[in-house]
Amino acid sequence: MSFGALLARRPLVGRDAELAALRTLHTPGGPLVAVVHGVAGTGKSALLRAFAAEHDHVTVVDGRAVEPTPEGFLAAAGETPPQLLIIDTFERLRLLDDWLRHTYFPSLPETTRIVIATRDKPGAVWRASFGEYLHVIGLGPLAPADAHAVLEQHGLDPQQAAEVNRFVRGHPLSLQLAASARREHPDAVIPTVTQELAHLYLDGLDAPTRAALDQACVLRRVTRSLLPDGYERLEPLPFVELTPEGLVIHDTVREAVSALLRATDPVRHRAVRAHAWRQIRSELPDGGWASVADMIALVEEPLVREAFFPTSIQHYAVETARPSDRDAILAIVARHQPGATTALMADWWDAVPDAFRVARSPRGTVVAFTILCDLRDVPQGLFMRDPLCQAWREHLRAYPVPKGQRVLAARLALAHGTGSAPSPCFSALLRDVERASLQAGQVRRIYSAQGGDAIDVQLEAIGYLAIDGDATVCDLGPESVPGWLSELAARDLPLARTTLNADARELTLEGRTVALTKLECDVLRYLQEREGQVVERQALLRDVWGYEWSGGANAADVAISGLRRKLGERAKALETVRGVGFRLNHL
Repeated sequence: MSFGALLARRPLVGRDAELAALRTLHTPGGPLVAVVHGVAGTGKSALLRAFAAEHDHVTVVDGRAVEPTPEGFLAAAGETPPQLLIIDTFERLRLLDDWLRHTYFPSLPETTRIVIATRDKPGAVWRASFGEYLHVIGLGPLAPADAHAVLEQHGLDPQQAAEVNRFVRGHPLSLQLAASARREHPDAVIPTVTQELAHLYLDGLDAPTRAALDQACVLRRVTRSLLPDGYERLEPLPFVELTPEGLVIHDTVREAVSALLRATDPVRHRAVRAHAWRQIRSELPDGGWASVADMIALVEEPLVREAFFPTSIQHYAVETARPSDRDAILAIVARHQPGATTALMADWWDAVPDAFRVARSPRGTVVAFTILCDLRDVPQGLFMRDPLCQAWREHLRAYPVPKGQRVLAARLALAHGTGSAPSPCFSALLRDVERASLQAGQVRRIYSAQGGDAIDVQLEAIGYLAIDGDATVCDLGPESVPGWLSELAARDLPLARTTLNADARELTLEGRTVALTKLECDVLRYLQEREGQVVERQALLRDVWGYEWSGGANAADVAISGLRRKLGERAKALETVRGVGFRLNHL
């Protein structure tokens, strides 16, 4: 039975005061929003389940299973406004912070009440938004009597419960682990740290279960396709919860297992990640947001993980600029880049004011801003006047983007106090760029400006490269965000890369070597050089077969058909575009 099922069946112990605080949502003049916060393992989800059980019309949104876009949240919340909206694991939805506070929550009926569970106490922007209508409830350790009751529920006698709680001191997850460990190791000394408790419990697992747990420690969630041989073994563990997405291992335990495996056997840790990468990669893009989030969990680059799943408290609200923000934005530009740049930014404001995004302090002051829009939305006159846009144009001419794939422009980002140097409010703007790339759909490329050594080094790690004219570009690839994340996650993994050896006429595909004819090799190389672009049949015949070719257009189709047979499972990467030609996506 899963951890979540166990909690659901047992009565909630020791949270009477917190339940009473939540019930004030239904009192006249009471709060509209309650935020329950506490460190991992304090029982936030259990408290929310107990409160939800007292109501008939409840909508529950689990942040772990929701794409952090307005569309993703609305799909999870449903079309009918709920009387009680519960959002669990809210820390996974921080990219939606601004939209929820300013758009979605105000759109709900005045009878709706909202309960949120998150790790951190809400930042000042929440207090500024809701004032007296916000109720903050912190969860701490259980009182001794309540902790003893929990331990006795799990099979310990009163003497054992008292002894265990002397070390555990009421932390709910530690109580669960300590009870399980004590049953397996009656004479063991119970340590005081949850991670150490996890190690003690893990020492009692049989080898196949422990191996399955090691494999699962690198995953965001466990499904039968991701871990077919270990799914059944993991489900009964006391720190594993069954969710609509699959099995979820409690973060504290998962992080402890991953850290232990990385420290004791780094080679196996990379091999486990590589195995997970291959399976997740095979499920993209059909797996939707769930598979994208799985891939993010494999990315080692902190800037990427922080961008999509921020761990820090949101002190700055990032939102579309208001008309009244113009002077504050231009003052920031004049402070750091006076003269021509300030005049140019005034032109940008006059032409595309909706492209300006601001980071606002709890008092409402604009402390930083960025310009972010689809490149097609920049008026031609402005585009021609801006030197940076000209650098982007030259790059686009040299490396055109296929039809149907979008290009974003991140023209400038500045903070009042620090300019383009790293800072908390500047980081909030960087996260907003990642939000936009995820929300915009098929984004192929993001153009920006060089921001100084410190920022450029950070951005280079996630794929931003310098081009002429003090500009930078991040090409996400033909598969947009999912493909870009896959490449980042694969950087340090022992994966057999796809390579074409034109001299040997061999294609290495995930460790498998495929022999090609000279014609097949020439066709594949021609298409790889134009990956993601539609290549016209006549252009292929002209450039590969030669100007004198007169054998008929179906020669290209015959060669493509032969290549598809040799590509095997990756044959779908080689598309026929009806009436035009062919396109090769990432192999």
